[in-house]
Amino acid sequence: MLIPDLLTDILQTMRLEHTILCRCELNAPWGIRFPVQVGQAAFHIVTQGQCWLRINDHAKPLFLATGDFVMFPHGHEHIICDTLSSPITDFEDTSIMRPNHGYKSICFGGNGLPIELLAGCFQVKGDRRNPLLASLPSVIHVRSDHGQLVPWLETTLHYITAELAISHLGFQTVIARLVDVLFIQAVRAYVASTSNDQPNLLHALTDAQMVIALSLIHRSPEKPWTVASLAEQLPMSRSAFSARFTQLVGQPPMQYLTTWRMVKATELLRESRLRLKDVATLVGYESEISFSKAFKRWSGVAPSFYRQNYSA
Repeated sequence: MLIPDLLTDILQTMRLEHTILCRCELNAPWGIRFPVQVGQAAFHIVTQGQCWLRINDHAKPLFLATGDFVMFPHGHEHIICDTLSSPITDFEDTSIMRPNHGYKSICFGGNGLPIELLAGCFQVKGDRRNPLLASLPSVIHVRSDHGQLVPWLETTLHYITAELAISHLGFQTVIARLVDVLFIQAVRAYVASTSNDQPNLLHALTDAQMVIALSLIHRSPEKPWTVASLAEQLPMSRSAFSARFTQLVGQPPMQYLTTWRMVKATELLRESRLRLKDVATLVGYESEISFSKAFKRWSGVAPSFYRQNYSA
């Protein structure tokens, strides 16, 4: 099956940085508004109790219980509260204690029923037009298994808790890698459970023929692909392939090829010191000039400017 390899290809073009965790001990009545996280993603794990989640583009609030995990890939503003009628306080206005670097804790609310959350946010380094990130919804909800954390979440949370408790040298790096795991597992859970019929990359991963076409593009973006040459690999007629690809992915094959080439180019510009000429060759452009024009048209800035301002 090719889907795991495709997800690996895409995830390797993204990197999570600047992870911040916050342990929340809350007593009813309470409500906290978490602000928009520009360029960041956020998550909450309900370790004890139950609450409600409100997010602007969701018509109905989500009920969360012990063991539930929610992630906001695009950093949407959201509210978590014990009841939908509870007063709301901005997160910045809660009383925050900082026991160590990168880890905060708050105790907030009244004298009612308690709940405990582990909240976190992290920066997603990479262009926001990455086809995977663009395919993710405003919120991913991984429900508990009858009140228990699903196994992968339980294991990861165990290690996060242990690292926070001992805070040995390098613990921040370990925490960052564990949050990487949370992000990847949440994406995998969403892919496995979604019945999304909207055209996007994740929808296309459910179609065996499109997986083959996407794999060819992802593994060899430097090749001079055309609609006809991709269609021959399936095999399908050119028109049938183009229509099917556009229907599932949400953009025509050649437009997606350009998107993927640019995503790979941003990765190379950030992570390597290759000459622009070599980057151009690796992503399918015959000259540095043609690559620079295409990159600026796609990103709004020249490759040299991107490297200078966004490199690792």
